[in-house]
Amino acid sequence: MNQKYILVADVGGSHITVGSFQENSDKFYLDQLEREEVDSKGPKNHILKSWAESFKKLNSFSENVKIGIAFPAPFDYEKGICLIEEQGKFNNLFGVNIKKALADELNILPSQIAFINDAKAFLVGESYFGIGKGYKDILGLTLGSGLGSSLKKDGKICDAGLWSSPFKDGIAEDYLGTGWFVKWVQKHLGTKIRGVKELVDNPKFNNKRDLVFDIFSRNLADFIEVQVIDHQIELVIIGGNITNSHHMFLNQTLGLLKKKGLQVEVKISELGEKSALMGAAVSNLNQEQLEGLSAV
Repeated sequence: MNQKYILVADVGGSHITVGSFQENSDKFYLDQLEREEVDSKGPKNHILKSWAESFKKLNSFSENVKIGIAFPAPFDYEKGICLIEEQGKFNNLFGVNIKKALADELNILPSQIAFINDAKAFLVGESYFGIGKGYKDILGLTLGSGLGSSLKKDGKICDAGLWSSPFKDGIAEDYLGTGWFVKWVQKHLGTKIRGVKELVDNPKFNNKRDLVFDIFSRNLADFIEVQVIDHQIELVIIGGNITNSHHMFLNQTLGLLKKKGLQVEVKISELGEKSALMGAAVSNLNQEQLEGLSAV
């Protein structure tokens, strides 16, 4: 191959997004982007084959490829072993060496695959290339099937692991992920929904939708308040599938934070699902190439 490629993926509880960064004049730009629905509660072999097929669909796939994958915690990122258990996703992958299994599916070496925490990758992408440029102290939150969190302090970005932090009558993820919406609607409206999109799009929820998001806004504001106090952050960047409905909760959240007297900015991700892909690509680039990385 004359041109060089970096393949990346962002693995979520309901999907995988894969991308290909192609080198052109010593700069890498996003050449191809594909998103596939994958049932994270499905059999192990089905999930792994689905992920492998997603990579194979990229025009740039070859046996010499380098792959960076953003994956949710808990996970052994060096060894590539999934440690997710009893979180409503990937239960059948607990203890599986995904690096080796995926390498076998793709007929490449495990050393050609590297993993990064998805919340960390999200904030790396937004800090270098998105709405976080120019800010020093940032909290990144990804609101989806679960809660991802990352912190930027003193120029360093790390997984904050706040999903399991004590919050209200449980842990943070109980109140800020898709599961909260599903359980609230089931308990108070007697109806089963699969996710937030269904709540927003289905007309039968017109009379109750505002109430649900009002409570969610309070949960989010209360959580942000704790983090501002604990970590002295100046900006919160929010991403994840739930932000597709940010028009239902962002203004309320900002209003509640203002009432609390908190001096913090809260912004929606600028790059969207590309954030984690950009972050996953960064570890494979030198500084000169990094400066030329583009999602356009």
